[in-house]
Amino acid sequence: MDTITQALLGSAVAYSVAGRKAPRASVLYGAAFGILPDLDVFIQYTNDLDTMTFHRSWTHSWIVHSLLAPIVAWLMATLDQRLSFQRWLMLIWLVWITHSGLDAMTVYGTQLFWPFMPPPASVGSIFIIDPFYSLPLAAGFLAILMAAGKQLSHRVMIGSLIFSTAYLGWSYAAQYWITQQTEHALQDQQIDYLHIKITPAPLTTLLWRIVVIDEDIYYEGFRSIFDGDTAFSLTQYERGIKLKKRLPDKTYIDRITWFTQDNFKLGQQHNMIVATDLRMGMEPHYFFRFQLAKIHNGAVISVAPQQLPMQRNARDGLHWVWQRIWNPYVEPRIEKGSVND
Repeated sequence: MDTITQALLGSAVAYSVAGRKAPRASVLYGAAFGILPDLDVFIQYTNDLDTMTFHRSWTHSWIVHSLLAPIVAWLMATLDQRLSFQRWLMLIWLVWITHSGLDAMTVYGTQLFWPFMPPPASVGSIFIIDPFYSLPLAAGFLAILMAAGKQLSHRVMIGSLIFSTAYLGWSYAAQYWITQQTEHALQDQQIDYLHIKITPAPLTTLLWRIVVIDEDIYYEGFRSIFDGDTAFSLTQYERGIKLKKRLPDKTYIDRITWFTQDNFKLGQQHNMIVATDLRMGMEPHYFFRFQLAKIHNGAVISVAPQQLPMQRNARDGLHWVWQRIWNPYVEPRIEKGSVND
């Protein structure tokens, strides 16, 4: 999730641990510790792909959190003795593991068990920014800052944490419901596939984006929780996997496969071979597109992965999302000629 939301979650978790002892201080400490894992965005890596795939790695590892929390708790207990070592330990550890746990609920990918290297956790049931999750936490945070110790403020804070947690549960249930519908539709339409990815549209859990991956092709579609019995509409695209054979160095494409859990496509754009993460964005625009090789005089030459800029119109995109939530017959936002760049 975004850093502000992580600070708000950290404040709520810290308050639930130490709010009775130090209400205002606990939310401030919680917000500060809540943003620490995201400071890895300032670490410089050798190329753009490493920058993407090393984010949310060791700083988001539950193993690292569990090893580091006692040390930090001991330091904090010597600096601020209002809380015991045990309470500091519980505060810091819970703030950190809930930070990473919330990130794992998004589609980006969070390496919860670094340095072990299973595919990053990527539930994808909530968008990286969702006001229905964040705003209640903001209300609780402000209530404690403005009126610490008041019973009403306490109820607002605890109620906001309960509501936001329940909203996460709703997002997972809605994702599961859409997944079940998708699997039935694919069976009815006799579409073969390797795996599917269901993710929410920006800022909402009412509309869901469906990506169906097969070996050489993929499909994209959208499903609103209000679509009822409306038939599924999926659009087919080429994955460009044959270009994989032309890459002289498979190191980076292997890392993309691991990080995205095979949710990517390849394409040739001018004299470049480009890998696109299919999880974040919608046709034809995606957040993460990397040049992996260049073509010169017919020869394919590997290059250090470079992220390509994304063209987007957020206002038009959000307007389309709002329309699509309520109307299953809204035309997809696809620009002719740019789908398989």
